[in-house]
Amino acid sequence: MISLKVRSYEVGNLIGEAPKFRIYLGHDDGKNVVIKVAKTFEDGDLLIEEASWFNVLRAFIAQVAAMQEELDQIDAHYDWLFANLTSSFLEPTQQDRRINVLEVIDVDFNKLIPLSKLRSQTEIDARSSVWILGRFLKIYNFYELLAASGDNPIVQYANFSPGDYLVGPERHRLIYYNHSGATADVIANTYVMTIAKFMLEWTAVEDDPAEQKYYQLLSNFAAHGRATCKEAHTELYQLVNELWGIQYHPFTYRTQDTSRWKTIKENKEE
Repeated sequence: MISLKVRSYEVGNLIGEAPKFRIYLGHDDGKNVVIKVAKTFEDGDLLIEEASWFNVLRAFIAQVAAMQEELDQIDAHYDWLFANLTSSFLEPTQQDRRINVLEVIDVDFNKLIPLSKLRSQTEIDARSSVWILGRFLKIYNFYELLAASGDNPIVQYANFSPGDYLVGPERHRLIYYNHSGATADVIANTYVMTIAKFMLEWTAVEDDPAEQKYYQLLSNFAAHGRATCKEAHTELYQLVNELWGIQYHPFTYRTQDTSRWKTIKENKEE
């Protein structure tokens, strides 16, 4: 499908593949988009489920933003954390296979990196680990807010899979762009523990006392979880404020099995 045009979408390079669909980088009226194409007509059921999930997220993101504007509160910008589904359709020219089209907001698509790739190739420092962990907990707290807004208090948490995320290191962006399913649960322990273990394995912690305190909290999350992701998020930033203050820290990493640290700063890479 390289160089193919479907409706108004120019389908470009293949950037990923799942058992039932392929993921392409595409363009629509000058904008970069992600285009997911089911491998068969029957495989489209998975993309229907994904489209429904992202539509629910989009509606609630808009609801929260409107409420915050009405209350003159700072915009939480949940729209920066989730890709936006712009279209989902059956395409006759592709044997009626389903296609989902998603875009990301306020970030240069060319500077996004699959989280799974970044994790496999690098180690990150403690303060870079903090902001990624914070984004994860904010995303999962959003699912808690969504449940609290309706009649059913049981939270539908998205299954945790690194392959579902893109990272924009320069601007501290973590973007959920792929739906691998969801699980209803009453408490967040499983998710806090799983995410914390993922971050522990990725983070290189030095002997610095502040980094050791962060490591202790991360280890505690991994061992015991928390009742809600909101609780974990609040506890994390209480510690961060105590240790470093809430401020920008460039993404700091080193290639696996090397010792030289590198940084990616806003508008500058070195």
